Amino acid sequence: MANTNGRHINYYKRKAIKIKDLAKLSFPGVPKDSNNVQNLQQIVDIIISITNEKLSVESNLIALAKQTAFFDNIVSIFGIGDLSASLIIAELKDISRFSNIKQLTAFCGLDPTIVQSGKSINFHGPISKRGNKYARRLLFNCSRNIISLSAKLNRDNPLFLYYLKKKQEGKHYYACLTACSTKLIRIIFALCKDNSNAL
Repeated sequence: MANTNGRHINYYKRKAIKIKDLAKLSFPGVPKDSNNVQNLQQIVDIIISITNEKLSVESNLIALAKQTAFFDNIVSIFGIGDLSASLIIAELKDISRFSNIKQLTAFCGLDPTIVQSGKSINFHGPISKRGNKYARRLLFNCSRNIISLSAKLNRDNPLFLYYLKKKQEGKHYYACLTACSTKLIRIIFALCKDNSNAL
């Protein structure tokens, strides 16, 4: 999805409707057979075609993901829909191939680095970012969506409470979301391993 600059997609839909209504009250600056009009029509047709193709790909992806073993486990997490669950499965593949959470965390590049300075060793440095960057970005966005929805609909959500805890510790917003991404992958791993659904 294109960058919405922090605004909800409905904001831009309302803007589009307003522009369309204003256009009906306006006089055209060029004739209807102008090259500018034809170019605009072609661009609109391309956008519609790409949008339909995108929806078709998403539909096929969801249909395939629903056939996998862990789709129901992942989609049971509050704030994760069919498409997000399908994307998670597409990036993580068969989660059962990871024998422990450390392997899965490292696969996503969310494992902490070891920072050594002289005789001092910090085992809780910044994340390594050596793993699957697409999975990491997906978990980050899912965490952000879950926290946003939880703030309005489910303030007892464990991930939201964890976010508030990290925020109270004085961590930066992105550091809080990164920590939540790590917790989210732990939740996903636990649900898939136990073949259980989130409450």
